Amino acid sequence: MTKSDSEDQTIANAIEGSEAALTSLLKQFGPSVRQNISSSIPRRWQAVLAADDVMQQAYTDAFMAIGRFVPRGKGAFGAWLNTLAKRNLIDAIRGLEADKRGGDRQQIGGAGQAESFVALYERLGGTYTSPSSQAARQEARLSLEEAIERLPETYRHLIRLYDLESRPIKEVAETLNRSPGAVFMLRSRAHRKLCDIMGTASKYMGDSS
Repeated sequence: MTKSDSEDQTIANAIEGSEAALTSLLKQFGPSVRQNISSSIPRRWQAVLAADDVMQQAYTDAFMAIGRFVPRGKGAFGAWLNTLAKRNLIDAIRGLEADKRGGDRQQIGGAGQAESFVALYERLGGTYTSPSSQAARQEARLSLEEAIERLPETYRHLIRLYDLESRPIKEVAETLNRSPGAVFMLRSRAHRKLCDIMGTASKYMGDSS
């Protein structure tokens, strides 16, 4: 069996659910992807975002999505892992830059938690269908509360601290024992998960942006 054949078989085994095969692939391709990510982190964010933060999330994504991976020739797995890592890096940088501008704080949080729920709902792409604005806002809040309760614990905790209670990112990061950059990667996934839940479980949710 050639090296290429062996790699193809390892990929096939990983797709079929072998954790050992996927771990082997991550060990093989991870270092080069990490090097690429490390050189792509802007200097101004290097103190709050490390390549290891990005790669940890990329590895988690790989374990969750490997069953949907479609190999398309030599180097496909490495390119796929690199894409996952780059998406995480983009999520982290966008979150850090938005937080620095204060944009999220202006949109979510402020007058009270009820308003924070509605603001988060609208940020996720929610639309109101009720003829009564007040009734629609209440429906939106209840729908979002139910969706948040269905999130994994870490996502749920993050959303409540950062989005609903408007805690500073440094405080949220310390509470979750993660870097600020890693928190924003998780937040992006939490928002997407909320969109998925709301889109399938509630008639009050529109398409997410």
